[in-house]
Amino acid sequence: RGPTVKVLEWPLIEAAPEMAQALQIAAGDKVRKAVPRRSTPAGPVSLITTYVPEALVQGFGRAELAAKPILHLLQEAAREAGGAVQTVPPRQADAKVAAELQVPVGAALLWVRRLVYDQQERPMQLLHGLYRPDRYEYQMELSQVGAIDARIVAKEVF
Repeated sequence: RGPTVKVLEWPLIEAAPEMAQALQIAAGDKVRKAVPRRSTPAGPVSLITTYVPEALVQGFGRAELAAKPILHLLQEAAREAGGAVQTVPPRQADAKVAAELQVPVGAALLWVRRLVYDQQERPMQLLHGLYRPDRYEYQMELSQVGAIDARIVAKEVF
């Protein structure tokens, strides 16, 4: 049996200034906040918080998000990803996250912050992911492309 997803939150909210700046929208514009928790038979693995401008999430909701990652749903809606900027610093679990991921308060987690752009270099998704390091491994493949550029492919290993 593979991973299961429970959508904990799916509200429509107003973009805070920092979020609006990242998504290149006006502060106060509507964004959809998605908070799915992914689990395996061993227990919870990740708690993801994603913010997407409201106009991009028309036509799907909680049920679709429980079945597919939001980036796949965006791509099916003809908004192809073109690239992303990502950081992966450590973070400690606060009380709410600790309860959802079934870890002690203060436990070390992997924190992923990713801003995904479409092929026209417009931001389409801001993601904050918290992962249990005992159930999740983040792996990247680096390969030479041409003489100067390198291609990075991130893989999630459960």
